[in-house]
Amino acid sequence: MPQRTLHPVSPAAQARLVVALTAKAWRVPPSSLHAVARRAPHGYVPVRALRRLHAAAMLTLLPHSW
Repeated sequence: MPQRTLHPVSPAAQARLVVALTAKAWRVPPSSLHAVARRAPHGYVPVRALRRLHAAAMLTLLPHSW
């Protein structure tokens, strides 16, 4: 009998969970950050790029003369 959950779970999410649990059980080392970023969903922005964008936005908000 299938388990019932409170939230519907997509087949892709279930597959990721199975792979993660299997990797943990078999003690497979985690993927590199680069490999994780390659598989990231569309619209993924690396943290370094977000920091640069945030710093640039903060500079535009500062007044030019005190």
